[in-house]
Amino acid sequence: MKSGLRVSVCLVQVSLLCGCALHKRLQDQVDVATKEQSEITRQHQQFRRIATHKSEKHRSQQVNRPWLVGRAVPLAREFTLPPALRARIDTTLMYRDGRIDLPTLAERITRATGIAVRIRPEALLPAENFLPRLTVTQSNGAAAMPHTITLLQGSYPLSDVLDTASRRLSVHWRYHDRAIEFFRTQTRVFDLRLLTLSAQADARLGRSVSAKGAGFDHSSRTSLTTSAQHVMDAVKSRLEPFLSRAAVVAAQPGASSSIVITDLPEVLSQIATYLDRENRILTKRVRLVFEEITIVTNEDSELGLDWETVFAHGKLALGLASSAGAASVTSTQARLAASTSAARSQAVLSALSKYGTILRHVTIPVLTLNRRPVTHAVRTTFTYIDQVKASAHAASGQIANHSSNPSVSVTQKEETVGAFLTLLPDVQEDDQILLSVAYDNTVAQPLKSIVVGQESNRLQIQQITIDGHGTVQQVALKAGQPMLISGFDSQNEATDRSRVAAPAPLAFGGGDRLKKGRTVTLIMLTAHVEEGF
Repeated sequence: MKSGLRVSVCLVQVSLLCGCALHKRLQDQVDVATKEQSEITRQHQQFRRIATHKSEKHRSQQVNRPWLVGRAVPLAREFTLPPALRARIDTTLMYRDGRIDLPTLAERITRATGIAVRIRPEALLPAENFLPRLTVTQSNGAAAMPHTITLLQGSYPLSDVLDTASRRLSVHWRYHDRAIEFFRTQTRVFDLRLLTLSAQADARLGRSVSAKGAGFDHSSRTSLTTSAQHVMDAVKSRLEPFLSRAAVVAAQPGASSSIVITDLPEVLSQIATYLDRENRILTKRVRLVFEEITIVTNEDSELGLDWETVFAHGKLALGLASSAGAASVTSTQARLAASTSAARSQAVLSALSKYGTILRHVTIPVLTLNRRPVTHAVRTTFTYIDQVKASAHAASGQIANHSSNPSVSVTQKEETVGAFLTLLPDVQEDDQILLSVAYDNTVAQPLKSIVVGQESNRLQIQQITIDGHGTVQQVALKAGQPMLISGFDSQNEATDRSRVAAPAPLAFGGGDRLKKGRTVTLIMLTAHVEEGF
């Protein structure tokens, strides 16, 4: 009894200890949560105070530590320009002659302001060398441009004096490397966002004149061929109207797609605008979805008169054969049989038509850059026996006889069939797509074997039949709108007539059968344009 009581007391003490530990942990968790809530409340109040008070907002924008972030900001004019150019301070230039040239002007500016003046060599060249590249004959030569100027009388800010002189002499000025610099040309590097590899497309479809033909030859073919000129060369040619006569252009196809041009600053600005437009056009992505849908329509009609019952029972009657149950052949009736390729019908004359059955649906999605061709091919290559040659050879020292085994040589030919698709999109600025498409689809029919030669020496050769259809054309598409660009429609009709005798009517026995088939192939294209960078 005492041992049981001791065990109970121990269990109660252990439970109390566990409860105390759990209570301590819960209290610690509550303290942590209370502390976190107080910290969040303090930060929220501090943020509200900074956001509402102007003084606190201004103080928060000042960082008392050195740090770098964002793009470089040029220094203010007060730290880079000399006093004569820093503000609109009037400057008086003293000169005797009425007109002065650029070197004289540079010397007077240095004496008046103490600022060094640098003249680049091309600024001293005649301005006629920098005229646009217009077609001008020798008799209509350009007039001489002025190389001297007359400055304004009185005191004017130095910047106004420099602007006036630069406009009249067709030069430019800037403050660079602690000196005023007169220049006429600049050199800039332009990046073209294009692939360095040249792309060529050549699509042909049709018949050509055979070299072995005699008498009358005919040909019908459509060919789409891109020029072999590299894109870099094409862009360089289009830059010619922008350039001046003294411009220098370095643009060579290769590992780099950069163009280096030395020309007038206003010309470089026009070229920059043009190349930005070209980069946006060249980097446009075009998603093309090519679809080929083949629809087959079949009609098979058969009308026949079965005389087996008539011959067996000697009596003519009309009977209809039902597809649900077969009529008894022991009755004295004549059956008028109507059947189709799939099942029998309930009428004497019946036809089974299948309209709009999709035989094949091929979808080819492709993604390409603007003005870059893309080719997609699904092909199968196989070989077949093209030629078989047999020749009899007699052994050395023996006479050839009819029993000698001929030697046979077999020539095989390789053929490739499948679907070949070539697309070349050209996206315009209004997102209209000028598309060149070439499609050729060929299917090889089962090989046919033909046996030639005598029974003792027969040879078997194979004949192949290849069916195909294709198109080579250029179309205009609108982005996101499917368009039917081509189609093929073929109709096949076959009539089978059987009679007891050629001139005998159907009443004497026989049957007529008519088969009609129509295959329609539709080619659709859908294009989506994604803007370039």
